[in-house]
Amino acid sequence: MKKTPKLETAIWIMFITVIVLYTIGARMIFTGVQRYANEAQAIYGGDHVGALIALVEDENASFEKRNSAIWALGQIGSERALPALHKQDTDELQEPPYDSTATIIQYGVEKSIRQINRFSVTRWMYRLL
Repeated sequence: MKKTPKLETAIWIMFITVIVLYTIGARMIFTGVQRYANEAQAIYGGDHVGALIALVEDENASFEKRNSAIWALGQIGSERALPALHKQDTDELQEPPYDSTATIIQYGVEKSIRQINRFSVTRWMYRLL
C-alpha cells in the first residue's frame, strides 16, 4: 500500500477547507439577499428584483433598508436594477465611516453597479429565490 506524501495531504486539506468556507460564505450571503428580497416583496409585491427596485426608489423607506436593497440587487445581478441604481448614483464623495442610516451610500451604489456588469460565480443561486 502506497503512503500519501504529507505535502499532498496538506494540499487536499487546504483545498477542502477553502471549498467548505466558500460554501458557508455563499450560503450566508444568499440568506441575507433572500431575507431582504422577501421583506421587500411583502411590502411592494411583484418579483424579488422588482420589489427591491421599488424599495430603493421609495423615498419614505429608511436609508438602512434602501442601502440593503442596493446591496441585494448587486448580489442578484439583474440588469433590470441598473436604471434605479444609476438614479441613486450622485457621484458624491463620501468619506468612511459610512452611515447607512443617514444617507444612500455611494460606494454601495457604485459597487452594486459594477457587480451587475461583471461575471459572478454565485449569481446562479439567486434563481432559487
